[in-house]
Amino acid sequence: MITRLHLTLFTLLIFSCSKQEVNLTGKELWESLDISNYSMIQQISCYCFPEDYTLPKSIVVENKKIKSINGFSPNKTIGFESFYTIDRIFEFIELKLDDEPEFYDIEYDSEYGYPNYLFFDMSKMIADEEIGYHISNFKILK
Repeated sequence: MITRLHLTLFTLLIFSCSKQEVNLTGKELWESLDISNYSMIQQISCYCFPEDYTLPKSIVVENKKIKSINGFSPNKTIGFESFYTIDRIFEFIELKLDDEPEFYDIEYDSEYGYPNYLFFDMSKMIADEEIGYHISNFKILK
């Protein structure tokens, strides 16, 4: 009887630990990996001008700071302040969620936890205030 009880408790413990690991949020997974250097393609989706602003940008991040956008210093890129590191994107998500959007969609990369797609519509009654980001071609740099 006691052996069965121990076996049952042990089994529950194993499965509960496994579930916790599987249920890490994207942000928790990202932070646990402590990735400081990476490259990615980032594209903003918005009703913004000039059109160059919404074209995909190749971003290199070193020591958790943007080093270059399309091979240039960040401040040489139109709208550079709207391109973010992954850490900053998580902050952006939290700010938008605090503002209680009418609609949002966020998808996370299963391997690294970063958001590879996010979209916010703060008010369905207002046109052109929607914003989204798409992240692709993520690569860890040494």
